[in-house]
Amino acid sequence: MNRFLMIVILLAMTGCASHAQRYVTDVSDPGEEVDRLMASHLSNTSQGLTCSGAYGNQAYQDCDGLFRRLSQVYTAFPDNERVSMALALVGYQSGRKQQAGFILDQLLASDRPRPEAAVLRARMALETGNVSRARAILETQSQLNPMHPELHEILAATHFVNRRYPDSLSALALAESLGAPSWRVAYHRGLVFEARKNVSAACEQYVESYRLNPGFHGPKGRLMALTADPLCFELARFVGRKG
Repeated sequence: MNRFLMIVILLAMTGCASHAQRYVTDVSDPGEEVDRLMASHLSNTSQGLTCSGAYGNQAYQDCDGLFRRLSQVYTAFPDNERVSMALALVGYQSGRKQQAGFILDQLLASDRPRPEAAVLRARMALETGNVSRARAILETQSQLNPMHPELHEILAATHFVNRRYPDSLSALALAESLGAPSWRVAYHRGLVFEARKNVSAACEQYVESYRLNPGFHGPKGRLMALTADPLCFELARFVGRKG
């Protein structure tokens, strides 16, 4: 499938084929247009609004409109990587995963650093159980851009799924040293320790994750699930008092 055919698919899918030409001439700087569109989208997501839900949901309608507009910009600037990445991201968030996957595959086709595209494409592969595909994408991109923390963070997840726990911990340590959020690394490290039956160490990591980011509720849930362990019980009580 070539890029021209992808444009045809996007036009048909969004129902804007008869209006596409009107949008080709009203954008002089695609980067500024992406900034404008995504600023509003990020504001919504920061308030907890997501693209998921029923078609009548206002947040979904906002995402649908955003996807349509980005599709129209894409027809005018099909080689602009920022437009393509924004379209892929919103497509993924709104459930258009086939279209998002195709766009991401196009971005990753060349041997150039594309860490954001690689992270999203690897997430999609993991969601469908294709761990080998996710690992291959991440390993290739981490060689091209070894300083990007999230590549190593998601790579740790592929090792975790394959029960390669030492490799997972090593990847998490590298991700943290490169700037990945420590609260997130601690939580994932806790999952690794829990999988290795080191429950006390897991609970210590969950508490650390909670301490660093009390707004993240994942650690509290894991602590409550492990209260059969005496240390976890005490830590769960501590977190409960703080909450």
